[in-house]
Amino acid sequence: MRVATLTALTRNEKGKKARREGFIPGVVYGREIKSLPVKFVKREFLKVLREHGERPRVKLIIDNQEKMALVKDIEKEPITGEVLHVDLQLVAAGQKITCDIPIKFIGREKLKSKGLILQVNIDSINVTGEASVIPEHFVVDVGGKNDGDVVTVEDLNIHPEIQITDPPEDAIAVVTAAEDEASEEGEESETASS
Repeated sequence: MRVATLTALTRNEKGKKARREGFIPGVVYGREIKSLPVKFVKREFLKVLREHGERPRVKLIIDNQEKMALVKDIEKEPITGEVLHVDLQLVAAGQKITCDIPIKFIGREKLKSKGLILQVNIDSINVTGEASVIPEHFVVDVGGKNDGDVVTVEDLNIHPEIQITDPPEDAIAVVTAAEDEASEEGEESETASS
């Protein structure tokens, strides 16, 4: 799994000033350091989020040292979605961490071609484990599913060293016929095919 690299610059100014100058302000914390105000070049940080999702593990270059860190929290402007502030937690090798991991569903277009849709109940799952074995996201291929099929926590293919708090039989998503979503389209296609 590719890990992104981010350079954190020490920040002495307020977050607002950092944002004006093209940076995203944040804090880095961990067992070894008390909360340290930092800033990231906005373009670089947003590129990492685009390529690795909202909660990536990153190689953090800080004071010319490389450390492993986890993006724990991203504060966004509610209307524009602009990233206002980020929290990163340093993780030592072998340290256990608890975090929310997003679930990515692939194969939805195959469902669509069968007149089915995926109703997602849970789009992330809380896990505990060593940072080195926790993935950036879980991927579930739903392309082969049929009407009424349920995707459960058990289907996530979770590494044996990762603990999950949710019961394995919890439904993450359900495959259903697309009638509710597209009843009008359905009626049109029925009249066309009859």
